[in-house]
Amino acid sequence: MINICKWYNNADSPVIFMIDDLTNVWINLNNNGKNDPGEDWGYFRNTENSSFRFLKTKILDKHKKLKVTFYVPVGIRSGLIKNSKYKMISTMINENEDSIQFYRDIHSDPRFEIAYHGTTHGIAGENPSDYIQEWQTYKSIEHALSRINYGTKILTEGIGEIPKGGKYPGYASNDFSDQSIDESGFLWWNRFANYANNHIKKYSKHDSWISGIDFNQLSNFDIKTFGENNVIDIPTTLGGDKFTYLFKKDNRFLKGNVKKLLKPILIKKGIKEIDFLLKNKLVISILEHIAPSRNDGTRQPPNIFDDIKSLFIMFDYLKDKNVWYCTGTELAEYYYLRTQANIVDNGNTFRLQFNNDKNLNIVQRLSLKIDGCESLKLPDNEIITSKNNIFNIPILDGNYELIR
Repeated sequence: MINICKWYNNADSPVIFMIDDLTNVWINLNNNGKNDPGEDWGYFRNTENSSFRFLKTKILDKHKKLKVTFYVPVGIRSGLIKNSKYKMISTMINENEDSIQFYRDIHSDPRFEIAYHGTTHGIAGENPSDYIQEWQTYKSIEHALSRINYGTKILTEGIGEIPKGGKYPGYASNDFSDQSIDESGFLWWNRFANYANNHIKKYSKHDSWISGIDFNQLSNFDIKTFGENNVIDIPTTLGGDKFTYLFKKDNRFLKGNVKKLLKPILIKKGIKEIDFLLKNKLVISILEHIAPSRNDGTRQPPNIFDDIKSLFIMFDYLKDKNVWYCTGTELAEYYYLRTQANIVDNGNTFRLQFNNDKNLNIVQRLSLKIDGCESLKLPDNEIITSKNNIFNIPILDGNYELIR
């Protein structure tokens, strides 16, 4: 029997670390003219006290298998409110060669990927509740397509290639947002905060930021497609702050001590949600922001600074699990491979029919489970061996020969 594995290397689940709003912004909350920890969103790149440096040294160096997809607003990102008492610097990602090189170096690192997250992220209001997310500011499909074209050109200059995917700022959309993504040629998009659907009774079906309500728990946390071009829709299934509430100080003696006593039980309960994803071979995608600072003086949840203990609970739990650490594009390419490939079995040989209607240059390999087979001879005569009857193969023309 030859079977295509749902995920690469027959993993139970893919794991994506999604980090929003890496961009050229600094909010000087202390008004001291110095970059203090947590104020920087990317403006200070990989320097001391930068958020990117914090991510690398405090999180990624301790969990080296993790891969990160960064969602980047490419233009002058708006603050949350118009009139702020805090100084905010915001520039385009292509403002100078040093900035361009910073984003290009990130994107060229195999652990990372830069994805599209709009231009300004939105329009600031008098109050935080007045903020309008970017796709909700577009008045027509033509307006949306024009802005996407403008923004992706900037990002292409920054990373050296056309971005393959992205996300709606604030997960907010309108009636023609999905059409604008479909017609812009993206391979994949991250549309919904799917984990919020666990609490769906709180929301109306008209709530724009959670516009992809799915009442089926299994399909809610799995990949779908949308649009005439079958854009691959990658869900967001976990917030990085899932366990953060357990570590917040509570000055109320009784409640604080009760929470301390119940912490192991509450962690175990939260882990059950991760087990649900693993058991059902669903996507594990963990949402964070690169920094907590906002120009209204409050903290942006979730963020890697406040949630580091919560993140470590999740990452430590996943370390010995059968998971595949990947970027958004790697996941999308694998999904495309397995849904477009067909096996023509001829006994001791087989061929792969691959319907590459998107004309993609696929570098991802396809995973096959072949019972009773130790080695496989590829059409180019390379011989590869299996691990637990799993073969990770390139898509080639010609016969694949089973060596038993």
